[in-house]
Order: sequence, then structure tokens, then C-alpha cells
Amino acid sequence: MKTWSIVALALLLPACTATPPGLQVDQLETERYLITERRRLPIDFPEVQKNLFKHERVCGVRYIFEMLPNESAFARVVYRPEADSGWEDAVVLSLVRLHNTTINVYAYSYYPGQGERALEMITAFMKPESCQADRSWENTLDD
Repeated sequence: MKTWSIVALALLLPACTATPPGLQVDQLETERYLITERRRLPIDFPEVQKNLFKHERVCGVRYIFEMLPNESAFARVVYRPEADSGWEDAVVLSLVRLHNTTINVYAYSYYPGQGERALEMITAFMKPESCQADRSWENTLDD
């Protein structure tokens, strides 16, 4: 009986960890896949985009900035390891523009262990000349 239980468990475990077929970005941007967040960063969307271009020139790493259709207060910064990678392989930063020209950032990843990549992505637009994760731009909520 123990052998059958072990065999059944071995067959079920891969199904539990399998990537959902056709994972979409709206499924990724949920509390379940939230890996970190930052609030009230002193930057606006045009500066984010400009800094990402500068970071790409300096460091050779490309992150995609995209505005959400029909939304002026929401944008994304996306990292994909390969151009044709699906959302399950992406790290997504959801940006929310606040009324005082600051942004909140919410980082999402299907796979755990992407916190350092999310920090590198935020660093790319907060301190574009830095080619590695850097916390010198971090603010405190007491400001």
C-alpha cells in the first residue's frame, strides 16, 4: 500500500507545479505572484522610459516599457529572458502613477526567487547608470 501511495504522489507532484497553459499577464498580476512592492518612488512615466533607454545603452540589458491601453495612470516594465518567452517566464513590474507625480511599483513573477531581478529592474529606471541591483535609490515611507 505504501508503494502505491508513493507512486501516486510522484505522479501528482509534477501536475501541481506545472505551468498553467497560456498564462496571461492579468493572471500573473495577482496577489499570488506578487514578489515585492515599492511605494511613492519619485519618478514619472516619461522619466521611467527615458531611464530604461539609458540603462540599455550603458548596461546592455533591455526592459520593455509599455503603457496599458486607454489608461494614463498604469504602465508596465517587462523582463523576458528570451524575446518569445511567455508570461510564465517574465518578471513584470506594474506601475501606478499617483496624483503627486510619484509611482507605486508592484513586481510579479510566476516562479519564486525573482526578487533580485525585480530589484535590478527598479534600479534600471531609478539609477540607470547602475548595472546591478542597487538600493541607494530606496525611499522610506516616513519622507
